[in-house]
Amino acid sequence: MSLQKTNISKETLTGRLAVCNGEKPAQLLIVNARLVDLFNKKVTLTNLAIEEGYVAAIGDCYKEGEEVIDINGCYLTPGLIDAHLHIESTLLFPPELAGVIAARGTTTVINDPHEIANVLGIEGVKMMIEAADDLPCDFFMTVPSCVPATEMESSGGEINVNQIRELIGHPRVVGLGEMMNYPGVINADQVVLAKIAAALEAGKIVDGHAPGLRGKELQAYLSAGISTDHECVNREEAAEKIRNGMRVIIRHGSASSSLKEILPLVNDNNVEFFMFGSDDREAAELIAKGHLDDLLHTAVSMGLDPCLALKMATFNPARHYRLFDRGLLAPGYRADLVAFKDLKNFNVDMVIKDGKLVASKGRLVSPVKRGILPEHALQTVKTGKIYNANDFRIKADLAKKQVIGLIPGQLLTEKMQIDIPLDSNGEVTGITALGVNRIAVIERHRASGSYGLALVKGMNIKEGALASTVAHDSHNIIVAGADEEAMAVAVNRLTETGGGFIVVDGSNRVKAQLPLQIGGLMSVKTAGEVATEMELLLKEAALLGTDLPQPFLTLSFLALPVIPSLKITDRGLFDVDNFCIL
Repeated sequence: MSLQKTNISKETLTGRLAVCNGEKPAQLLIVNARLVDLFNKKVTLTNLAIEEGYVAAIGDCYKEGEEVIDINGCYLTPGLIDAHLHIESTLLFPPELAGVIAARGTTTVINDPHEIANVLGIEGVKMMIEAADDLPCDFFMTVPSCVPATEMESSGGEINVNQIRELIGHPRVVGLGEMMNYPGVINADQVVLAKIAAALEAGKIVDGHAPGLRGKELQAYLSAGISTDHECVNREEAAEKIRNGMRVIIRHGSASSSLKEILPLVNDNNVEFFMFGSDDREAAELIAKGHLDDLLHTAVSMGLDPCLALKMATFNPARHYRLFDRGLLAPGYRADLVAFKDLKNFNVDMVIKDGKLVASKGRLVSPVKRGILPEHALQTVKTGKIYNANDFRIKADLAKKQVIGLIPGQLLTEKMQIDIPLDSNGEVTGITALGVNRIAVIERHRASGSYGLALVKGMNIKEGALASTVAHDSHNIIVAGADEEAMAVAVNRLTETGGGFIVVDGSNRVKAQLPLQIGGLMSVKTAGEVATEMELLLKEAALLGTDLPQPFLTLSFLALPVIPSLKITDRGLFDVDNFCIL
């Protein structure tokens, strides 16, 4: 679908006014609609006239249309807007993702493509922009601000201030992506501030990423012009941030949800400071549960007023990201709308995008066009060597370091001190009985041979290994396992096949694999195929002993060196609190 139009012709306006004045029938007339008034919390049974992709008029006096759709009393709302999503984390390329979420009522997404940027740099961002053309869901982008996320890891790409200036003026770019380097902001790092200034000078917003940031440090972060955060750790932190004018994106993704913690803060007086975002939501979950429709259902089931929930999923993100033509069902606004059967379960009956029917009863009315993938995006896994068991043996000096401790349901980890047994050669042994596994991150962009080793508690792998090229944010290979040989097999197979997820059992046999050929992050297959392969992966992973519901998601965030407290990169065990390699 087209982007927001800035040069509507006088002929278009003339036609729209002719519909309003009853001089001609609307191109599309929706009748028997329960129109939801998000501001007055009222529902009105009425008709809605659409002309040239925009709402021309609302009222039961409008009774003529070239095409008439009777929605039989369904609740009509603006199209849903995801305020923060990484498309790559769905494992789907934009055309395939658009088809899935448009059928569930999502008509606009604010996407931060920093995952692919960490693999392919600016060319990856341009690829995602081009792939978003002519789809039943509009993908707006933020330019990745922290590529690489830190200097403590090796990425495949870099986005510098000159590239930000090149991209920031694109009509599909709405701002600068989440500024994860909050120490750089607070300490007035000149490179970081130049990136922020480039976005602000272009009249665009700057998204934030600042878990736990409060007090004077929060004041400094906000003073730099950063306006959102989706990483609030607790209710008190979120309250302080909105009190200081920050917009809080309440996350509900596959890896983490802050609904339970933050939703009780929302009320009539402060709702404008809240939005909803998926952040990371995998294909299988999108198919099984849905997208923002599922988020709305969950939020309302937890006690949130449906009108407030809908406002957070429509009007608020549209206003914040300066998409002034959408987010509201009113004359002169873009005709992006959803018909729900009720405002409790939020089952989608119909979706209209730019005044055209795109989905009915949960299915697209026509297939989505799929583009041609650039060759350089399909050959991105280069480790430079064949790994063996010896590469994953851990000596006594490393064993004395702190152990990464998982916290259930959190992206945060803790620093653990565990008495690790050693064999006669001074190497780690017998750790599986302690619930501890080996973990490694291997550089895969430039074949440097760089890799880091550590120990992790909470993966609970009893045999074999799990590995992935989805490892936030630099997306090197991350592998965790109970034995070194299986870890080597997993890494070598991912190198051969161009990336993805893999399960290797205790006999060193590959039991399941989901290839992610596009940058090692996204599949060339359909959402249904990806979901089926992921289901098999999770079953085989469970047979290795892990009790985590999403072990690959958990694994991927153990490499993210911007969320406390201990993480691992290809440079080694990283202390996020003190921002140093241990």
